[in-house]
Amino acid sequence: MASCNIRRYEDSDYETVRDIFTAGMSEAHSANVVYMLKKTPCLLGLFFVVCILFLSTSSFLLAVLGVLLLVVFLRHRVFDACDQCILSSLNSDMKYIRQSYLESHNSCFWVAESDGCIVGIVGCCPASETKEHLDLRRMSVLKTYRGRGIGKVLCSTVIDFGRQHGYKALVLDTSVVRVAAQKLYTSIGFKKYKETSFEIPLYSMVNLVLNLPIYHYRYDIPTVPGEGRTCVMQKNIFLHLRM
Repeated sequence: MASCNIRRYEDSDYETVRDIFTAGMSEAHSANVVYMLKKTPCLLGLFFVVCILFLSTSSFLLAVLGVLLLVVFLRHRVFDACDQCILSSLNSDMKYIRQSYLESHNSCFWVAESDGCIVGIVGCCPASETKEHLDLRRMSVLKTYRGRGIGKVLCSTVIDFGRQHGYKALVLDTSVVRVAAQKLYTSIGFKKYKETSFEIPLYSMVNLVLNLPIYHYRYDIPTVPGEGRTCVMQKNIFLHLRM
């Protein structure tokens, strides 16, 4: 297993960090479309369109082609809506990383290095719901480096940061289609405590058809380092943390 070095974000990491964030977010586009197409209202709607087109054209082929065009249109709208969400993030905290995380109270941002390059990122800041919780944000690991424990080490870094600053819990949210991320968080000890719906501003049609659930997870931070499941995060991986 390759060694992994966790260090604080530096200004020279800016473009790479934004690229890793964008790549990680973009991976869910196709999964979002598949999730939408599997929903009963969407399936019934497509079947209804097939019936209408078949009755109006008396051609099953034209009806199927019409539905395929509708699916392509919906796919385009979902991709466009997701891209707008990524762009919104890139123009907010991910545009001003130093100001948002390194110069803000009880906030920080780290990168994971392996094989001489940045392969993962994670940030944290005080949660908006309560002052006792720390919000884990923007975690992403390059696809080719997953399965090596880097994600767990990044989570462990944030947990240790939260403990040092007196936080009682670490919270995060992820979408229903990010199954691998959910497995990672639950393996560490996160527990789902709330579910909300993801809504994209100015995309009412996409919100209506997609109706994407967002899962909110919480990890109760042990008061003593090494308690709980955090001790297994560093197994078989070299961690060098520079605060």
